[in-house]
Amino acid sequence: MLDSAPFKKFIREFRKSDIVFEENTRGNEMYIVHSGKVRLTTTAPGHEVTLAEMGQGDFFGEMALCDSAPRTATATVVEDDTRLVVLDRDKFLYLISQQPVFALTIMHALCQRIRERWNLFDEVLKDTTDQNTGK
Repeated sequence: MLDSAPFKKFIREFRKSDIVFEENTRGNEMYIVHSGKVRLTTTAPGHEVTLAEMGQGDFFGEMALCDSAPRTATATVVEDDTRLVVLDRDKFLYLISQQPVFALTIMHALCQRIRERWNLFDEVLKDTTDQNTGK
């Protein structure tokens, strides 16, 4: 989690059910939750999978700034008056270059999310295998 206090001038307010960004779209901003909640979901064959629910101090959307690839999830606001700190690519690159702790926080979160995705994949694979073998 990051301390969003230094970024207050970059805050945008969102309402419940607002879509911050959609899966498979291009992005040039990342977000830090100042207040409220945001749910990250992805589409699996036949259903939607919740990847995480982000709360105060959590951040998301950084992957699009790191690799310029399309978004891997949809971010939907869960609570009215959710406030997000919005960092564009230039602010992100500045922080990465000037604040090693910020860069390490991003790297740690990316590693953790990769591990969580692998665990989710393993669970889905196990469920599929169990269904195919009748267990």
